[in-house]
Amino acid sequence: MTVDETSQGNDAEAVFAGRIDVLYALGRHYLSLPFAVLCVPATLIAGHAPSVLPLMPLLLQIIVVIAAEQLTTAYQKRPEGSNPHFWARRYTFVSAISGATWGVAALFWFVPDSFPAQAYLAMAFLGMTATEFIARSAHRPAYLAHTLFSLGPLVGLLLWQGGLYADCTAILMVLFAAVLISYCHGMARLLDECVHLRNENGKLVIRLQREKRDALSARDAAEASALAKSAFIANISHELRTPLNALLGMAQLLERAELPKQQGDHVKVMLQAGFGLQTLIDDVIALTRDDSDQLEDEDCDPMQAARAVARLLQPRAWEKRLHLTLSAASGLPRVAADPRKVRQVLLKLTDNALKFTERGLVDIRLDYDDAAQSVRFCVSDTGHGVAPEVAHLLFSPFSPGDSSYARKEQGAGLGLAVAKRVVEQAGGGIGFDSHPGEGAQFWFTLPISGVAASAAAARNDVEGQLAPPAGLCLLLFLRTTAVADALAHLLEPFGNRLVRAESMAEAIGRAGKEKFDAIIASAGDADMLAAAPGVKAPLIAVLLRGDRAPAATDSVLRWPVEADQLYRALDEICEPPEKPEVAAEVPPAIDPVAFSTLEKSVGAKILVEILQCYIVTAEQLTNALSEACAEEKWDDAARLAQDIVGAAGGLGLTAIAQAARNFAAGARAGEDCHTLRNAAQMVVGEHIRARQALIHLYPDVA
Repeated sequence: MTVDETSQGNDAEAVFAGRIDVLYALGRHYLSLPFAVLCVPATLIAGHAPSVLPLMPLLLQIIVVIAAEQLTTAYQKRPEGSNPHFWARRYTFVSAISGATWGVAALFWFVPDSFPAQAYLAMAFLGMTATEFIARSAHRPAYLAHTLFSLGPLVGLLLWQGGLYADCTAILMVLFAAVLISYCHGMARLLDECVHLRNENGKLVIRLQREKRDALSARDAAEASALAKSAFIANISHELRTPLNALLGMAQLLERAELPKQQGDHVKVMLQAGFGLQTLIDDVIALTRDDSDQLEDEDCDPMQAARAVARLLQPRAWEKRLHLTLSAASGLPRVAADPRKVRQVLLKLTDNALKFTERGLVDIRLDYDDAAQSVRFCVSDTGHGVAPEVAHLLFSPFSPGDSSYARKEQGAGLGLAVAKRVVEQAGGGIGFDSHPGEGAQFWFTLPISGVAASAAAARNDVEGQLAPPAGLCLLLFLRTTAVADALAHLLEPFGNRLVRAESMAEAIGRAGKEKFDAIIASAGDADMLAAAPGVKAPLIAVLLRGDRAPAATDSVLRWPVEADQLYRALDEICEPPEKPEVAAEVPPAIDPVAFSTLEKSVGAKILVEILQCYIVTAEQLTNALSEACAEEKWDDAARLAQDIVGAAGGLGLTAIAQAARNFAAGARAGEDCHTLRNAAQMVVGEHIRARQALIHLYPDVA
């Protein structure tokens, strides 16, 4: 037997055991006693011969009920891993005995030549049989044995007496029993599916708990490793730089001394090697050091930084007989970065250009990008360019673009990796354009002071994060489009309504006429909005670099704003929505409470993987749903909609789950094709909205 067959056998055994659990859990044997009690007076009255005999079957049934309850108690106390087939056979046996007591009772309660009494008796027996179906449908042999032994004698008595009504009653009882027996198979199949899903969910919960423990252990190990790395870098920086600086100092003193030419050449080689080693150590430390705690008020004049680099490298250009030029657009704004780091990146790019250029020029060009609100630094050269086969390795550590040049210059391939790290930490981007033999252009961008990359604002720290607000109506008056878009991405996916104002007059007018839970405005406009007549909503000011803090606001947020800071500020100043039905008009793409709980339970990395799998699955399901609707296969479409509900509901994607649930209900109700197609389009539209919201919150999902 193969491993797959063994696994399938184990699953089937687990499903069967689950059905037997249902069989014993739903068994209520005493429910049949009221039917038996009512049969006794009807028999006595219809028979016109009072006797104690009709009470004997009732006493016998009470004994059987007690025995059945004892069996249920024994099952509940069964040992771990007991055979479910054994307990199924015992239940079937008890069911047969219970049915036999009713069959014996039919012999005592049957009143010959009294069709009203016989019809009453048949109704009681059928009611008892239908009651027993609820539990015994989980195991058809148990219900079959009970029905055969309970209804068989009464059917035989009716046929033995004969007559139109008696025969029809007997046939009716047989048909009723046959219908219920046929339903057993369908009920068992549904129970199998439910038990299988329950088992799979249990396994999934266990696996998620195990992965969560592993993730927490990995996080703790990573934090310990980061602390050890920081301590190592601090120590190695001191231990290496101190003796190296002493060696370089002594070598420089020897270079100035009057030495013979041969010894002087040796000293120059030693100095070159020492400076190269110093650069390598600085690059390694810069590449591995954690610089996440950047200063909030970093500010740099890009033209001044470029002039400093050009002055420093001009002697190098003269030595190689190259032209080093600097040009810049007029009126360049200041950039939000550390001046030392701007010079560091520009120095590495320009130094590389001088190294790789044998003749011609190296040009440093600065431009302002109004659309991206950033300054673009570009270093162009007339060297041999970058070969296509090594282009993808340029910004990777220890991956020099030209191995022959690396051997010649003793380069380690860290300069561009360090530059990339520094630029991205400052919220900018870096890249290059090159054609072999035509030179290269290396460029990087930095956001201007007062504006940071929207990606930095979208970062979402899971640890200690507040649940996003839902159902709020907010007025946004922000003069920087990138800031407004970033805030919208953090609020709209959770069902919040955002109204944007384009001017101060529009903002004051709408704030005075409409009811808003809060107003989010730029720091320079906040005081005027707060003083305007009719403005009653709480006010949040977004403070950009270089802005003055307003005096009359409820809360101030310094840009870039972390999601948790924004949610906390709204939670502190906003009252819960008075009319939840307003938010229901535009259902949230993401349930904030469920999504926040999921983030905290599994972690950001695992959550991104789950969302990536969900998006792929949802794409397949929505495409299949559209195809099924086009072919008018409504049963298949309803099943696909239920699959979408299951996939989206567990992740807190409420809008698409509700749309799919409405479609499935409409398909089952047999609504017209036009209505169903519209409902299917609603499902597809909500899927697109949820996918966009997820990608805005977690760019790695895309």
